[in-house]
Amino acid sequence: MSNGTGMLGRLFGSKPEGNRDERERRPHHEEPTHEPPRPPEEDAPPHLRSFESIYRSARVPVSPCGVEELEKMIANPIIANAPPETRVIALKFALDREGHTIEEPKTDAARKVKALDAYHGTLLNRADSLERRNAERFKEMEAERLEFIRRQEEEKERLVQEAQEAERQAREFEARLNAERQRLSELLRPFVGELDFNEADLDSVLSDVTPAPEPGSPTSVMVDPSVR
Repeated sequence: MSNGTGMLGRLFGSKPEGNRDERERRPHHEEPTHEPPRPPEEDAPPHLRSFESIYRSARVPVSPCGVEELEKMIANPIIANAPPETRVIALKFALDREGHTIEEPKTDAARKVKALDAYHGTLLNRADSLERRNAERFKEMEAERLEFIRRQEEEKERLVQEAQEAERQAREFEARLNAERQRLSELLRPFVGELDFNEADLDSVLSDVTPAPEPGSPTSVMVDPSVR
């Protein structure tokens, strides 16, 4: 069967528009209209995939009288303005003359809806799968976040303890320093009086100290002048 127009044309005695004489009578400047090219199916989002592509993937068989053929017949100007009851009778009669029944487009429509339902099911399964995957990933991310916080707290505690230990060592050395200061002061008190080891006293004492010899320099030897 070629198309709904041809079927109804044969039924009601009109010639199909595809007749050669009809084509020759058309003005030469008329060009057949073309739909704009569609983007490749692989570039379209899954929810915008064309129904025809889904039908092909589902291997829906091509019906000799599919539902699209019925749609063309219904839209044919020969019966488009007729009452609904008249259209139904005319279409059934046209189908019967061509050796078809209304069961064929009905079966074609059922197969296509089944294919679309199955594809919809794959989209739902994909959404569920992504949701489960994301839930697992969110758990991992939360565990990573908590582990990061734990390590941060450990690092903060280590730094605090490091500073506290440095301060403790400084205080411990200060106690030893004060004890040594007291010991040296008591040792020198009978000879030089009370020493508080302030900055002035330290400068005075250090100015009388002979600098230590440089490494490798000869050591001076004291000679008794009476010895000749």
